Amino acid sequence: MSEKSLIFSMFSKFLDNGEEDETKEREVRPYTEDQKPKAETDQRIETVEDWNDAERTRRERLERELAGENGYEEADHAEDAEAEEDVEAGEDVEAGEDVETGTDRDGGGKSSGEEECRDAGIELTVSDDRMAVSVMLIEPSGGGRDITREQIEQELEAHRIIHGIDEEKISTIAAEHLYRQMFIIARGTPAVDGNDGRIKDYFPREAKIKYASKGNGGIDFKSMNLIHNVGKGELVCELTMPTEPQDGMDVFGQPVRGKNGTMPPIPQGKNVVYSPERDRLLTACEGNLTFRNGRFQVENVFVVSGNVDNSIGNIDFTGSVTIHGDVFEGYTVKAKGDITVMGIVEGAALQAGGSILLHKGMRGMKSGILEAGVDITAKFLEDCTIYAQHNIQAEYIINSEVSCGHDLTLIGKRGAFIAGSCAVHNCMNVKTVGASSHVSTVVTLGVTPQLMEEVEKISADLVAVSRKQAETAKDISYLNGKLKDGSITPRQKERLAKLKLEAPIHNLKEKRLKTQAADLARQLREVGKCRLTAGEVHPGTVINIGDCRMTIVKREESCSFYYLDGEIRKGIR
Repeated sequence: MSEKSLIFSMFSKFLDNGEEDETKEREVRPYTEDQKPKAETDQRIETVEDWNDAERTRRERLERELAGENGYEEADHAEDAEAEEDVEAGEDVEAGEDVETGTDRDGGGKSSGEEECRDAGIELTVSDDRMAVSVMLIEPSGGGRDITREQIEQELEAHRIIHGIDEEKISTIAAEHLYRQMFIIARGTPAVDGNDGRIKDYFPREAKIKYASKGNGGIDFKSMNLIHNVGKGELVCELTMPTEPQDGMDVFGQPVRGKNGTMPPIPQGKNVVYSPERDRLLTACEGNLTFRNGRFQVENVFVVSGNVDNSIGNIDFTGSVTIHGDVFEGYTVKAKGDITVMGIVEGAALQAGGSILLHKGMRGMKSGILEAGVDITAKFLEDCTIYAQHNIQAEYIINSEVSCGHDLTLIGKRGAFIAGSCAVHNCMNVKTVGASSHVSTVVTLGVTPQLMEEVEKISADLVAVSRKQAETAKDISYLNGKLKDGSITPRQKERLAKLKLEAPIHNLKEKRLKTQAADLARQLREVGKCRLTAGEVHPGTVINIGDCRMTIVKREESCSFYYLDGEIRKGIR
């Protein structure tokens, strides 16, 4: 290969690589001012050809000189001069002349007399998120052709842009020849994120003190209302679940995924159930509703780690209550369930729907009250009022008013009932009744104050119902007579219909009350089953069984007292 051919081959390879690089760099990005589109004929390529022609001429001249062709010496000198001028012209272009416009880079005029012919160009730009396509049209020059709509569409197709194309805007841009302006001609469909879930609470998450008011307008600082009593099936929270996202599409037709909505942590704890049909949290049982560790929970046992004092206030709970400390004077503890106190109760009021258990006991200070729907168990009970629907068990009871629906048992080292009075429906089993000081102590068996109150109430209700029944029957009879002779008025007729509806109701009430009265009468007649059993009974003690009374005038030991044949009799324990 000749030297000339080698040089041309090297330059051709260089130009090919330059074209490939230019093609790679020519993305859908807007051109800057120094990157104006070139004409199909690049002046850099033309300059290299000129340089090659000059080199070829010089080589031919050298070959002729070597061959002794001196006749052509002058012509060769002329060709050499021409070639050198061409090379210099090429170097000037590379040094400072714009190959597209023919103007000096320093702002000089054109190097050639005519403007280059160039058609209108298109530059596309896709946003980084692939959701928008912008276009800029480059104006034609030198009599080149204007842009057309089809060219723009072809350019979009070449870049595989298929979604969100604004056909109307493309038509406007092409028709009005809007050059050197940026327009968005395609937009993707954005995704719609799902909505976050929400939780609506119906109970406070933080316990707040809310003092109750007294009847005189003052503030009851013992009623702090720290307990949220709830029943079974009460609404705790309403849940709004997150919604599904809606996917979008970018300008290339690819899906754009929306974000799923998030759900806050569902505060479902112990004894709180989820209702999926209505997206709700409901209580599963009665108790105290609390919010701990990020969850609602229902506690059926309210636990007081310390004392019931001004830091806790009064307690009114739908479940059971456990108190590890003492209950101070003047405070109230109410529970539908059981009440358990590890310490001492001092002049307080305890009311339980279930049982009351005092591990130590109660110093009532003449104001203490114990009321249980089942049993009462304590070590000691002093100066208080006590009522249990079932049994009472303690070591001793002193100077108290006691009512027991079943049996009273005093066991332990003392096992004494001293002073005060007690009414026991069944049996009383103790070690000691009364004291050597002859203090007044009253024991009543067979009836209790509550039982007598119930008897009196039922009797009064029965009388009232019977009277109402008689009046209803009398009015019905009178109005029936008016109906028969046709003198009844519309108002009287309406009254008659109402009375006929009330009559059966009165009959049912009367029957029910009579049944209850019969049961109470049977209980009152069963005094024969009642018995007082004691290790010793001191003088000053009064024993009542049924309608009989016995006063103890001397100390009795290891004895029992019961009702037989209309009198109280003493037997051996």
